[in-house]
Amino acid sequence: EVSMLLIVTGLISLMHEIVWYRTMTTTSRVLVHFFSLLLLILLTATVLASGFTVTAETEIDTKAETMPPSFPPHWGSPPAAQTRDLVQLPGEYGRGSGTLRHWILEKMAEDDAKAAGAATKWPDQDLVGLTGDEAMAAVLAGDSNLLAQDVQIVPHDAMVTMDFREDRVRIFVGDDGKVVRQPMHG
Repeated sequence: EVSMLLIVTGLISLMHEIVWYRTMTTTSRVLVHFFSLLLLILLTATVLASGFTVTAETEIDTKAETMPPSFPPHWGSPPAAQTRDLVQLPGEYGRGSGTLRHWILEKMAEDDAKAAGAATKWPDQDLVGLTGDEAMAAVLAGDSNLLAQDVQIVPHDAMVTMDFREDRVRIFVGDDGKVVRQPMHG
């Protein structure tokens, strides 16, 4: 609206200058030229300012469309090396590379398997978050070669020997008695 007002004002000023130019004194002509130039500068500044605003909004919208989707935290980071193709990603993740599509499909399949309650046994079963006794029962159920005395529940910050024994499993628990890292042989 402001730019249209300036355009109309500039055109009116230009018409007045053309019509009355012959009858004006030199001083009047200089003043008319000065004000016409001033209007032209204001008009140019207004047009440029509105043009930059549109450009900035367009850039913001473009960046919003290319923002990487946020994946569930338990999936970890997406693959760093990806192909340069552009395919539709599963779910509502938009578009991305074929490598990213494959990774998402794998992670979704893993989630579906967990949700279906696939009967996995230790060491494939994730024991983090269980109590020490629940984890011990799962370890003993998952490996029939282990004896109860070879499964140890120890505090996560306890000092332990560094020797490796295939017939021993240590379950590291936090202050709340819950497993803080996946138990393993050794």
